[in-house]
Amino acid sequence: MTSAGTVSSRPGIAVLVVDDHRIFADAIAMRLSMEPEVDDVRVASSVSAARAVVNGLDADVVLLDYNVGGACGLDLLPDLDRLPRRPRVLMLSASDDASNVVESLARGADGWVSKEADIRTLLRAASDVLADRMYLWPEALAPVVRLLLSEARPPEPTSSFLDALSARELEVLRCLVSGMTRADVSERLFISVNTVRTHVQRLLKRAGVHSTLALVVEARQLGVSGIDDAPQDVTGAGPVRRLSPT
Repeated sequence: MTSAGTVSSRPGIAVLVVDDHRIFADAIAMRLSMEPEVDDVRVASSVSAARAVVNGLDADVVLLDYNVGGACGLDLLPDLDRLPRRPRVLMLSASDDASNVVESLARGADGWVSKEADIRTLLRAASDVLADRMYLWPEALAPVVRLLLSEARPPEPTSSFLDALSARELEVLRCLVSGMTRADVSERLFISVNTVRTHVQRLLKRAGVHSTLALVVEARQLGVSGIDDAPQDVTGAGPVRRLSPT
């Protein structure tokens, strides 16, 4: 049998079962020992006990529970990595949490099998990982794929106070970003100073700030350009609004 790129001299494989549920672990070990392709089976009921066993057992496959007596079974992986011949690791767990599956594979496990699997499925999974193929319990496949797709999906664009602005309000804001006074805005947009004041008050309220300076800083951080600059696409503000000629 091959494991981690090397060949074992045994006629069958050596298996280490790491599980704090002793009755389950012993039952799996006994059943595996009856199979002709299995040469040796050991049991460890904790991560610390497993560390001691792996140093004396040239294991081909480790059947590792995700939760082992309050510890994470994955904590054993660094110890396995330091062995002269690293065994393949099959997570054997009652959990169906997709995040646990993904975490295990990301940290170096070679496959994931449910404790509901029969002995032939377990041996097939062991055979796959020994042949450098990842094995994933069929019922875990869909949840894992959905989780990976959700993590790969680009984030939704964040909204800002710019989304609620009218074309005229955006014009006033761009004038302020250019450093204009209210009188300057009034002259530039051909509206009264009182109208400019009303627009500015609404802008302050929408932005949740209390001064024109804070409003301008916030607008610049969101990518708002000055009135004499080329119109830009502002994140969260939707399509670029073309200003009417003055």
